[in-house]
Amino acid sequence: MDRFIQALISSLVRAWIFILCPFLINAQEDIFWTPEATSAYELISELRIEEGMNIVRLQEITYPGNLIWPYLHDYGLFLQIFINEDIQRVPDFLNSSALRIDRISVVPETNPLSLMCQAQLQLHQCALRLQHNQYAAAATDMNQAFRLLRKNQKLHPDDYANLRLYASLKIAFGAIPDQYRWLVSMVTSLEGTIDEGINELNKILAHSDTSNNIFHSETVMMTALAEGRLNNKPAVGVALMNKHFGKTPANKLVQYVMANLQNAAGDNDAAIRTLALVAGASSAERLPFLDYMMGKCKLSKGNDDADIYFKNFLLFHKGENFIKGAHQKLAWYNLLKEDRDSYFDHMQLILIKGANSTDEDHQAMIEAETNVTPHPVLLRARLYFDGGYYEKASSMLNDAFYSTLTHRAHRLEYLYRKGRLLHAMKSYAEALHYYSLTIRSGEHEPYYFACSAALHCGIIHESLGSEGAAERYYLICLQINPDSYATSLHQKARTGLSRMGR
Repeated sequence: MDRFIQALISSLVRAWIFILCPFLINAQEDIFWTPEATSAYELISELRIEEGMNIVRLQEITYPGNLIWPYLHDYGLFLQIFINEDIQRVPDFLNSSALRIDRISVVPETNPLSLMCQAQLQLHQCALRLQHNQYAAAATDMNQAFRLLRKNQKLHPDDYANLRLYASLKIAFGAIPDQYRWLVSMVTSLEGTIDEGINELNKILAHSDTSNNIFHSETVMMTALAEGRLNNKPAVGVALMNKHFGKTPANKLVQYVMANLQNAAGDNDAAIRTLALVAGASSAERLPFLDYMMGKCKLSKGNDDADIYFKNFLLFHKGENFIKGAHQKLAWYNLLKEDRDSYFDHMQLILIKGANSTDEDHQAMIEAETNVTPHPVLLRARLYFDGGYYEKASSMLNDAFYSTLTHRAHRLEYLYRKGRLLHAMKSYAEALHYYSLTIRSGEHEPYYFACSAALHCGIIHESLGSEGAAERYYLICLQINPDSYATSLHQKARTGLSRMGR
């Protein structure tokens, strides 16, 4: 009888293994989208991260064999840490993210999600390392991601999820300044150009929509930013956003991209209207940088409440980036209000607060260290120009005012600001004249005016079809190394050369 029972149990166990083992194996090695996964992704993308993560945590317990959950878990944690610049959580995240990559790597490469998800998790690690200036480790992450994406592209050339990331890395490589390109080529296998990447992103948009591409909205925003910020076509970026999202942002990420591009297109009033909207659910993560953007827009327009938004940014932002920039803008606000004591208070805070990584923070630090107070009229004209209020700026930059300037830096800045204003008003011949004066007077000075003037000479000549002259000025831009904004100016010059196939 005992043997009979043992045999029966053994037979049942074998039958159970025979019936369920294929499902268990598939559960361990598969990754696929489900309606719950789609909902979680959409919530996380809207920055309703905790709501999305609640779904992920439940599904990880209920269906542990679907490795879409570790992918989404990584995405949600990454966004929380990145947005809040929560440096304390980075080491644990990097360790757990590496384990999640190992889990997903068991999925066969015949599934296009396998290599793509591994690559995206690698890029999450890369972004956090870049945010905290760990450049060597970030380059390794980026290289590994690029290899995975390139391999996946060969295996699955029609997979839009993979192509969006592959194209974005091509754009990133194409935008690297010349002085760093050789180093990146030595330590990574990255390749590609900005044009190539943008064309591939536009291809995705032309052949997919939200019904057959879960990453469609993300691809729209990536394409719009690439067109507006790297391809020097902000109006194209704004049009893309309006076409796919309408004029009212559904969530804070769309709001950020939309306002960013409106500002780049010189439509400051539109950016203010966009930023004033209550976008997304109340449960969404706060984006303190939206306050920073609104402060800049209000400062450009000359609104009395601009300071409130910078103070909100400093109150709610827990990271280190843009802190110096915020104090610089508050200093400017007070200088224009003729409150010089508050101006100097904020300039002193620049020296001791925040990091010095972004261009804006670096420029703020230089201004604080050199202890050179901006000329209030030139500053007000600059801010009006930044907001697209060209008539107001023009009324301030006249010959009579120029004759009152005695400081060399102020006279150089006047020439540059006059050129930028004429350029924006499409008076190209006059703009080129003032830009040329700026280059001749300032190419050996530490200020960014000559470098930027050369860039904009290139942009004008390129727009007029004079590619030889455009190339010459882009190269001049790359040869000038100012103390501030050099990285972004050189990046844009490199982009101009790339557009012309140079």
